[in-house]
Amino acid sequence: MPLSPRHRRELIAIVALLVGVFVGLTLLPLDLTGPAGRALGRFLWQYLGAGAAVIPILGIALGLAGFGRLGATELWRVAVLFGGLILLVPYALAIVLGVRLATDVPPDYAQWTAAHRLVGVAPALLAAGVASVIGTAGAVIVLLLALSGLTIVTLDWHPFRKLAGAAAGAAGAAGAAESPGKTVPFAPPTVLEEEEEEDTEAAPPAPTRGGRWSGLLRARPRWSGDGKGGEEVDQLPPVDLLAPPPAQADAGEEELDRLGQVLIDTLATFHVEGKIVGRTTGPVVTQFEVAPAPGVKVGRIAALADDLALAMRAQSIRIVAPIPGKAAVGVEVPNPTARIVTLRELIETGEWDRTRGTLPIALGRDLEGKPIIADLAKMPHFLIAGATGSGKSVCINTIITSLVYRYTPRELRMLMIDPKMVELSAYNALPHLRHAVVTDNREAAQVFKWTIHEMENRYELFHASGARNIHDYNRRVGDRGPGSGVQQPGFGVREPGSGGSTVSASASRTPGPAPRTPVPDSRSPLPYVVIIVDELADLMMTVQAEVEKPLAILAQKARATGIHLVLATQRPSVNVITGLIKANFPSRVAFRVAAKVDSRTVLDQNGAEALLGNGDMLFLPPGRSEPIRVQGAFIGTEETEAITEWYQARQAARDAARRAQGLLREEEEDILAVVREIEAAEAAAEAGGVATPPGQRDALFREAAETCIQHQLGSTSLLQRKLRIGYGRAARIIDQLHEAGILGPPDGSRPREVLIGMGQLDEYCS
Repeated sequence: MPLSPRHRRELIAIVALLVGVFVGLTLLPLDLTGPAGRALGRFLWQYLGAGAAVIPILGIALGLAGFGRLGATELWRVAVLFGGLILLVPYALAIVLGVRLATDVPPDYAQWTAAHRLVGVAPALLAAGVASVIGTAGAVIVLLLALSGLTIVTLDWHPFRKLAGAAAGAAGAAGAAESPGKTVPFAPPTVLEEEEEEDTEAAPPAPTRGGRWSGLLRARPRWSGDGKGGEEVDQLPPVDLLAPPPAQADAGEEELDRLGQVLIDTLATFHVEGKIVGRTTGPVVTQFEVAPAPGVKVGRIAALADDLALAMRAQSIRIVAPIPGKAAVGVEVPNPTARIVTLRELIETGEWDRTRGTLPIALGRDLEGKPIIADLAKMPHFLIAGATGSGKSVCINTIITSLVYRYTPRELRMLMIDPKMVELSAYNALPHLRHAVVTDNREAAQVFKWTIHEMENRYELFHASGARNIHDYNRRVGDRGPGSGVQQPGFGVREPGSGGSTVSASASRTPGPAPRTPVPDSRSPLPYVVIIVDELADLMMTVQAEVEKPLAILAQKARATGIHLVLATQRPSVNVITGLIKANFPSRVAFRVAAKVDSRTVLDQNGAEALLGNGDMLFLPPGRSEPIRVQGAFIGTEETEAITEWYQARQAARDAARRAQGLLREEEEDILAVVREIEAAEAAAEAGGVATPPGQRDALFREAAETCIQHQLGSTSLLQRKLRIGYGRAARIIDQLHEAGILGPPDGSRPREVLIGMGQLDEYCS
């Protein structure tokens, strides 16, 4: 049976480790390796000099990388890195010592000086040849170029990057000091510059990134136009807040070998000939690659899924017929011993550090054990479906935590909608939230309306600045610097002449139609906005008419503005995942579902009904027709609480510093209040009059109350029909009737209860 990729990697690691140890012994002045070892050691010292000492280190590094002790670093990166050092280390010594073995090497090795032995023949010849052509300075430049190329290719790291980042931070801090009146937008506390300087001093020191050797790699986008180089901008939670991965248990290789034989025997029982040509073992599932004999249809193997599950005593079996790109049928069987995939191990991998994705999310590991890091910005929206207990909520927590570990509140804002009121409430303390977690379905509809308004405002900014998308806009802001251009909508900007206080862009807008011309003001990068809905089915049952169309509009148009949607539901039916929604969500995840029809609703194909649950998912990336089986990353409640408590502690320290300076913390304006202003302006424009000021009752308040009492029910549709008004005005009157005690609270999709009679109306309307 051919070796699996994991076994080949481990075999290479063992061989490299043993060879490295043996070579290391040959280099020592000890008679432990025999005549052949002594000859090998003498040869290496003579021709490689000090570079020979790197060979044992190379073997040890390959051994550690093969068994995953260096994160997810590939073997070829380790081999190229240390292989290059074998030559570059003595080459550097040759330049420093000025050795020219090509002309002054003694004929007898015993007569060589210490300098000759450190350099060796090959590096000295190379250094002499380079220096003879371009001189010693040129040889040094060649050395620096070689070292730079080696570290960039193997580690994706170079010290010049850190120097450039430090210089940019110093320049940003200097710019902030020169313009103390400038405010930094869309930060949760938007206050004067003096206040933010105090916050920077009072904040705890920036945590260092935990991780292994691969933690040197960092490819996170930076905001060049932020205008503030303080350490608060770069504050990210330490990885130590996440639980470490458990010890890796044996996958049960002997049991898997037995299951492979049972698979072939069972197929032979049904007169289906074939052989196993490969096996891939993942954290929870193993895929056997079965090559059918000539003349055997793959459909016959797929039809035997239940019989194979019975023979192999498996909970369920999924058959991929055929495996894309291979002449084999995949039979996916649960491992005898499952392994938990934690979010921390994914964040500490090289793939996470090297990803160039704009909004990376760590989903889990595939069948080969490789980390799956998806980019939400490329999806550009995400649909998650699965039965209760299959892992949807954990997946949402993983997505949120991944984004929090990548972006600060200045760069990313979130809106969370949780009709179940229990799943996302723990994130209320997260500073990335633009609004507290929304639990009311009516308010959820208003959140979508605000998001559309925000999207339109951003498009106005793009049009005014000549940008095509948010990335282009933020780049232009960074090139031109803050203080030029147009204002940023919806996230707090300075009000001209306010003496430094900050207000929302929508707060300074007078009632009336939304303006279509951006107001000149300070210009800063726009944050990405991610809207997370934990239970779409509840919204579709109660406010479908108010939610479905905004969802479709956002899914179609919001990508360029940096607004992205993550929708989750436990009812993957056509009533919830409508064709309009599914057409605009090309990237989907299906956890275990109850029936094949549910799997087809989500993925347009079968397969999700055969999943195991507990995070086992089928991930359909954008642009692909075949899903990827992934074991989702796990994050516990304790880890979520630790992250929010970390942010709360930092916020408490900043608030204490503000109070000590006599400064007040200013909050962003409630987006629901913004929506009410927009609706009031729309209603006024519709009626041709002036909008009702906040806190005052509508002119049709009494007439609406009489209508509700006469019909003994209260609903917006009733007022729309009887009073001939628009939906927004009718909804506000219903809210006013409820606040006055005339109507009861909302009861799902049913009309509200009328609490008084006609005789009591004068008392309530006075």
